Amino acid sequence: MKKFTQGYKYEVFVGTDSDIKDGEVVYATVIVVYRLGNGATYFYTVYKDGKNRDLYTRIFKEAEMSLEMARFVEKVLELGKPVVHLDIGYDGLTRDLVSSVIGYVKGMGYPYQVKPDSFAATKIAHKHTK
Repeated sequence: MKKFTQGYKYEVFVGTDSDIKDGEVVYATVIVVYRLGNGATYFYTVYKDGKNRDLYTRIFKEAEMSLEMARFVEKVLELGKPVVHLDIGYDGLTRDLVSSVIGYVKGMGYPYQVKPDSFAATKIAHKHTK
């Protein structure tokens, strides 16, 4: 990632999505590195949890995993403070969780984006949960 960003202006985004597959929850967390005007690349990890969780628990676990990755990007990789993309929005099933999850992320000191702007979680991580 250091080599990819070297000499470029860039932004970093992290996001997590989850889905239930074969009775277990599959979480995918991504780091997206976007070189402004010069393309992007991403890295991902997949974690499987053997317990089938309710939506509320999964959304907070997604936020927790994204924040862990954000701290890694900032402290270990030293790529600055990433934007945390959350798989929540003001419409749909997660609308009641928006203020709580945003408060969690803001409380940890990270900028955030929600649907429809949270592509790292809703598009990229999503494809790795299937």
